[in-house]
Amino acid sequence: MSTSLQHKIVSFVIFNVLWLSAVAGRDDYLWLTVLLAVAQLGYSYWVAQVTITKMAQLFAVGLLLEAIAISVGAIDFVGAVFPLWLVLLWVGFAAMAPVALDWLAKMPLVAALLGAISGPFTYYVGIGFGAGTADSLLWTLLVYAVVWGLFMLFFCRAMTASPNERLVL
Repeated sequence: MSTSLQHKIVSFVIFNVLWLSAVAGRDDYLWLTVLLAVAQLGYSYWVAQVTITKMAQLFAVGLLLEAIAISVGAIDFVGAVFPLWLVLLWVGFAAMAPVALDWLAKMPLVAALLGAISGPFTYYVGIGFGAGTADSLLWTLLVYAVVWGLFMLFFCRAMTASPNERLVL
């Protein structure tokens, strides 16, 4: 197994455990979610060599799109408008994506399509776990399809940009 594939697998596994801890455990497992987010950041930075700048860019855009989805009424999160576990989830995703999903970087349409399908699915599952509520499940799924399609387009742009290139939304 190649080192690159090992990095993808490890990063993907860390993130999925982080996702479960954040979404199913929420405040009860916040300590574990924090540890997993730190582990994801550390692994991506020190082992997989992802820059802090790249992770910060993805994190910032993810939070912005999440805030827009919340503001248009796509979802209400249990416990807070923007709970800490959700922020940690975005930290983890921003650190995992450049490692585990880098293969999508040169296929923006495929990445956007996969994001538009898989992103809303995770929110659907999260609602099932009780992490949030939706007045209209259809509206929630449509909003997150757009959010995740846009996020993955930005991801592709960020991954193919030169290190000193300024990214603009």
